[in-house]
Amino acid sequence: MSQNCPKCQTANPDGARFCQNCGATLAATVVQGRTVVAPMAPGPNVMPPPPAPMPPSPSPPCPPANPAKPLPTAVANQREHVVFVVDKSGSMAEPYDSRFSKMDAAIRANSSMVLHKAQIDPYDEIGIITFEDFAMPVLHLCPIQTRKRDILQALQSLTPGGGTDINEGLEAARDMFDWNRNDVVRRIVLLTDGHGGYPLKTATDLKSRGVVIDVIGVGDSPANVDEKLLKKVASVVQGELRYRFIKDQQTLVAHYTQLANKTATA
Repeated sequence: MSQNCPKCQTANPDGARFCQNCGATLAATVVQGRTVVAPMAPGPNVMPPPPAPMPPSPSPPCPPANPAKPLPTAVANQREHVVFVVDKSGSMAEPYDSRFSKMDAAIRANSSMVLHKAQIDPYDEIGIITFEDFAMPVLHLCPIQTRKRDILQALQSLTPGGGTDINEGLEAARDMFDWNRNDVVRRIVLLTDGHGGYPLKTATDLKSRGVVIDVIGVGDSPANVDEKLLKKVASVVQGELRYRFIKDQQTLVAHYTQLANKTATA
């Protein structure tokens, strides 16, 4: 049994929440007792209804920390190995931005990065690790070009539960990298909504070996996470601290989309 994506018409497995090709919402998701349902695709002779007017916003969404700058040719042509390290603690089931759970928002954001990296350089590789009280490798590093569908499907399988030990996630990411390769840039994109564990020593070791660590805190307040610690875990690249706290899924997806770009290591 399969269901077609209302956006790109790709056939997806029954029960999938997001399209494995374009990341669009497929299935209903319950948040705070409210059901968010994917829009139905219009029939061949039916005009889609006009979009509802957007309510005025007091301020635009927070932009990325620094606008993307053109990278040197050597950086633009580099291969990247990126490990997503995703917090799957029980609190990730909580509502986020009133529409999605934090876990659903994390899945959408990571999927967006996969889709944009596929356009930028499909030869880059992505791996997935989740952590709670312990870490679990979900998918080992594999090229986007031949495994994009597997990567998106693995992300959609993530479910929350357990505690939080950030160090477990970083140690598992360190074990996933092939350290015999000297022709790639290694990156970690870590997302968490809490604090726990003692990750600073592992993060320092990873950064000393050239790994770029992006850290994203999510929730309704920076007080939910240990910002002081997370800022120390994150890399500083060309004077930019690679840490952000994000309160809404739209900005989270936009930030991950920007992270799909190649990054310099110094």
